[in-house]
Order: sequence, then C-alpha cells, then structure tokens
Amino acid sequence: MPISFYNPSVRLPWPLFFLLVPVIVFLKPNKQVVKKMQVMKDQGYQFMIVTARPKQFSRFTERLTRFHHIPFESLDCVGGGKGTKERKLKVIKEKRIEEFVDDDSRVLKFLEENSVKAVSNLDYLN
Repeated sequence: MPISFYNPSVRLPWPLFFLLVPVIVFLKPNKQVVKKMQVMKDQGYQFMIVTARPKQFSRFTERLTRFHHIPFESLDCVGGGKGTKERKLKVIKEKRIEEFVDDDSRVLKFLEENSVKAVSNLDYLN
C-alpha cells in the first residue's frame, strides 16, 4: 500500500518508511552549529525550525531535536517534493522570521528573491 507524506503527488511504498527512520536516527547534527545556536539562545535569540521533513515525522523530529540538545521554540515540518520552497516561505512569512538559515543554496536563493534574509548554515561556524 503506497503512502503519501505531505505532497499528495509523491507516493512511496510503505516499507520504505522503515528504511528512512534508521537513516534519520543515525544522522547527527553538526556539533559546531548546535554549540553556536546554544550560545545565541543564551544571548536572547529564538529559533524556529522549518524543515522539509514530512508532517508525519513532526513528533519524531521534535524528540530527535531535543535529544541532540538543539534549541528551538517551534518546529514546522512542511514536507518535501514539489513546492517545498514555497511552503517554507509561507511559514517564514507567517511567523515573521527575520533570518533564515539553510544548507541548500537553491532554497537560499529562492528566499532571497522573495525578500527574506537567508544565509548558509556554514556562515554560523565563523
């Protein structure tokens, strides 16, 4: 039985779900970026995570984020596939996010074209 995550046009076989979860569990965040985020939080910054993970992974993603001690005030899973950039932009505008950090240069370019201050997460290592 195929399942659909956020984007109804994307259908994946159900067993693929069991392959994706272990991969996500064993991926670890960049320790330098997390440390920088913790310092910034102590300085009064707030973090709102907007991710392309499927909405069905929201609880799992939240628990994993807390497990890795990543500071955040809110978490939005907008789903991947077609329209991801547009869904991220919608959340950014709704929540009035002042600066958006991502590792995907295509997302950064799209957001900058739509008047959002967007920077690479690598910029936070300096």
